[in-house]
Amino acid sequence: MTRPFSVVAIIAARNEADIIEHVVRDLIAQGIDIYYIDDDSTDGTREIVERYVGHGVIGIEGFDGTPGRFEWERLLRRKEALAQSLEADWFIHHDADEFRESPWPDVSLKQAIGQADAVGCNAIDFCLFEFRPDHDDFVPGTDVRQSLTSYAPPAFYDLIQIRCWKKQPGPVDLAESGGHQARFPGRRVFPVQFILRHYPVRSQAHGTRKVFEGRLPRFSPAEQAKGWHVQYNAMTAESSFVVSRDALTVFEPREARRQLAGSVETLCDLELRVADLQEALDAALAESERHRQRWSEAADEARRATVRVTELESRLRHHEAQSARVDALAAAIAEQQIAIDHYRRRAMDFEQSLSWRLTAPARAAYRLLTGHR
Repeated sequence: MTRPFSVVAIIAARNEADIIEHVVRDLIAQGIDIYYIDDDSTDGTREIVERYVGHGVIGIEGFDGTPGRFEWERLLRRKEALAQSLEADWFIHHDADEFRESPWPDVSLKQAIGQADAVGCNAIDFCLFEFRPDHDDFVPGTDVRQSLTSYAPPAFYDLIQIRCWKKQPGPVDLAESGGHQARFPGRRVFPVQFILRHYPVRSQAHGTRKVFEGRLPRFSPAEQAKGWHVQYNAMTAESSFVVSRDALTVFEPREARRQLAGSVETLCDLELRVADLQEALDAALAESERHRQRWSEAADEARRATVRVTELESRLRHHEAQSARVDALAAAIAEQQIAIDHYRRRAMDFEQSLSWRLTAPARAAYRLLTGHR
């Protein structure tokens, strides 16, 4: 029997009791299962999530981190491992202070992810709306979406939010980007951004507690050296977390979705231009490949010629060596011939000298008989 299509949001949180229940309930209402990692919460956050075990929450675990440290990279590595071991079709790297929505009205988050899957995409990007308090009246435990209704544009380091992906046969990398995007081979991002509502600070008291107690003293120096955790660098104890309403934009869901649709039309125009450029690039690559083939053939011929030259040089050295040996033998023969001639002359001289001595008595007898002197 085929397992039903499933999406799991992996949430790690510490002391988010004022917002966590609405986040959990919203995900469950949209068909998303939840796996929760508790980073040593002391305000009842874990206990709130435990109420939903078996009703959308599929697992809870504690985080065995270094006491007193906010170890973001270790949390991300744990999420990477869970995305490999948990049974689900898609995963969301989800925070405890955010709400995610489909880019289409009346379509749930799970249904929208299913549509992205159906067209062959395996990752989803989100358009971030950073909600800020323009008053100090938020009541912890109530729906923050009803209280904080205006947003600011995201910082440059938050523009990429590719934090939803299809389960992969191999590992997915979250940590190298600081959690901003899931990276894996063959990633195909759905062209329509989904909506991400982020509520990092809900009031002056919450901001002071979160930044100066829960974050800044606990940040890892090694992670800060990577350029992470810069969002609170300018904050001081005198900073106000409540901003002017004039600095914010009221969130209108219909207008937000219209803008996302407009960005898709712009994307389609860009894709057409990219297609033209791709065609020209393909032609240039084909011509380059022909040149490369001709160069390869010329290089092969050059290598063969080099081998032939090497063989000829070897043969020449062999003949030169043979010629040198012949010259040496000729010189040796000439020396031997000179010696032979020398000894031949001496032999003749000796032979003549010996013959004269041996015939001396005969010559004396002849003179005596003939009277010759």
